[in-house]
Amino acid sequence: MIPQSIHIPVLYQESIDALNIKADGVYVDGTLGGAGHAFGIASQLSSEGIFIGCDVDHDAILRASEKLASLSCKKHFIHNNFRNLKHILDQLGIIGVDGVLLDFGWSSFQIADPERGLSFTQNGPLDMNLSKGLSNDRLTAYEIVNFWNEETLADIFYGYGDEVKARTIARYIVNIRKEQPITTTHQLADVVINAIFPKRVSASKPITFKIHPATKVFQALRIAVNDELTVITEGLHAAIERLMPKGHLAVITFHSGEDRIVKQIFKSYAEQGIVNLIVKKPIIPQLLEIQQNPRSRSAKLRIIEKNNPTSFV
Repeated sequence: MIPQSIHIPVLYQESIDALNIKADGVYVDGTLGGAGHAFGIASQLSSEGIFIGCDVDHDAILRASEKLASLSCKKHFIHNNFRNLKHILDQLGIIGVDGVLLDFGWSSFQIADPERGLSFTQNGPLDMNLSKGLSNDRLTAYEIVNFWNEETLADIFYGYGDEVKARTIARYIVNIRKEQPITTTHQLADVVINAIFPKRVSASKPITFKIHPATKVFQALRIAVNDELTVITEGLHAAIERLMPKGHLAVITFHSGEDRIVKQIFKSYAEQGIVNLIVKKPIIPQLLEIQQNPRSRSAKLRIIEKNNPTSFV
């Protein structure tokens, strides 16, 4: 049963089933987020089982520790990036794990917080970086939007957001910021709209959109600010290395770039005989889930099982 929360974990039952959980096993949720999946994993563990939850967002750590407090398994909540999984496990004295879940989506808590600047639905600063407290050298969306060159902006919008009007938007941003900096989410969203629809009707008769024109730009900036694709690559290698034989790795992606990386890495390890592909094609949400949680519509779940024993470094 999914715990009550404003956050709805995507592909909940499918991802829990994918881990093939043993009651006394060791399991990692590398992206705690709203802690929905974490609760599902930890609730299946006995008092001998070990749950390890990681997140760069300190609020996610606090939320998960509170939500899982009543469960009997041993629990470790780590404020760190899952790309550092080997170091995290070493610090805990754990050689290998029986399962890892990685969900690359953003939790509703994060999206709804205007101070994080992740969404244009509420006005807030152009931040988007979740690693507060982990590093003093934090890249923000404000820095990218206001100081990076036009070509790089276009490459980010197209490469990370699949935005076909990337160059038009980048050029418009550069022109606007010459007059004044772009500092808020609403300001950036309006800039994107004006770039795509230069002859739009006046503000007194605003045009409506099925999907907001700034959606892909915001997605691209979130990925760039948090170095997500590099993080994913490093995290997958670390997770596979530290999986015990027969251990499972389940990964949920929401973007073609993310899914491409996961697919290629899984394929490479499968060809080496190190893992088996549990599913040849990704598992996607059923229609009912998409209707109940539209944000799940682009989700894909891929699963592998560790095949041959390897030495743990």
